[in-house]
Amino acid sequence: MRFRSGITGELALWVGVEFTDADRRSLDVAWRLADPAAHKKFEYARLFLVTFTPQPQRAYLELIDGRAGTSLRLPEDLPAGDYAIDVDAYGSASWGDGKLDARGRSVVFGVAAPQGIPVATDL
Repeated sequence: MRFRSGITGELALWVGVEFTDADRRSLDVAWRLADPAAHKKFEYARLFLVTFTPQPQRAYLELIDGRAGTSLRLPEDLPAGDYAIDVDAYGSASWGDGKLDARGRSVVFGVAAPQGIPVATDL
């Protein structure tokens, strides 16, 4: 899924998420430029977990250096619900540069309640 933030000159990323172990909340995340004709090398990327509450929020997950994918585990205390992964990719390895070159958001995916923790229901 493509996500554009409105930042001038920013490229759109395709972000894919695949659960490798739903019970342990482990997943693989991969990203690439949404336009197959575009070419850009990214030095690092920052991954965020997006919550879909009345005020959507992004929580920092991990910094990935020199790769276009990673495996990660969602926090054990993460409540059941719908989430997405945002990827911010940077072409420069310099923290001082700080220029966001590309951004993308995965499709929305559901996270079940951790084993042993009841899901809240409306009575």
